[in-house]
Amino acid sequence: MQPPSRVSCIAQRSAPAPLARASSDRWQHDLAEAYRWAFHTRPCLTYTPRAGELLDAVCEAEDRWDTALPEKHGGFFLRVGDHVSRMAGALAAAERTAIHGTHIKAAWSLARRAVKDTCRLVSMDCDMVHQIVEYVDDAMRHVSTSEGQVSPVLSNTPEGQTYGEYAHGNRSPSGINAVRKLKQWYQDSCQICATTLVLPSPRHRYSEAAHIRAKEDGGPDLTENLLCLCPNCHVRFDGGALVLTNDLTVVDTVKDRLGAKLKRHQWHYINPDHVRHHRHHWISRNPAPLTALPSERQSN
Repeated sequence: MQPPSRVSCIAQRSAPAPLARASSDRWQHDLAEAYRWAFHTRPCLTYTPRAGELLDAVCEAEDRWDTALPEKHGGFFLRVGDHVSRMAGALAAAERTAIHGTHIKAAWSLARRAVKDTCRLVSMDCDMVHQIVEYVDDAMRHVSTSEGQVSPVLSNTPEGQTYGEYAHGNRSPSGINAVRKLKQWYQDSCQICATTLVLPSPRHRYSEAAHIRAKEDGGPDLTENLLCLCPNCHVRFDGGALVLTNDLTVVDTVKDRLGAKLKRHQWHYINPDHVRHHRHHWISRNPAPLTALPSERQSN
């Protein structure tokens, strides 16, 4: 049994105590320090089974927010699961441990307070939001108290695998959630060619999540670094046959031809740094000049 985390009191505190101001300031300082340390050292973290189940409870609530709230607020809490995962990861990194259940609960306690505060600020349906928050709280209470065995950190590039989608076994829970979210946005339609593959037995749509900046180059499992592509476009994109300009126009580097703009959902932010990294990585390896590509002054 792991000893209690030093941040577990955040998850246990249900209401501000009379002297909560000083305590809150202390935890804000600790969290800021943990973020700085984590981003500076780039540690490779893994989850305990309990932490994964707790995070799943938060991520599942995102679907409830999407369907239960009015359309204008449907995507408002879209990244709550990502925020909880990042805060928990920063706290675990500061302790030099895997992400435990206490880290997830501590991060959720901060996120749930922010959710309720934001709900009041933007005049949302507070009753509905409180019901969803209580649903998450209840789901967390039913998760086993046993942390279970910490899974080893797996390689990002399994032996023998080149192109194509990484197995889910090599993604963190937050990475799996990012892929699920991406495919929901596009309904498995390719962002480049608009193809939607439908397979039988059982009948289902199929798409792949492609990294813009490759994982071996430090590309994160976040929607800002992912594209929803068909297998054909995924292979071409991973192999440099397709690159993107800064305004997300597709360039065919084999035919030296400028194509259409990338299809992009309104909630899908794409990090331009990852786009530039992918383009420069492959353009530097292309012996033929690309006349279709805008000048570097425009595309940088």
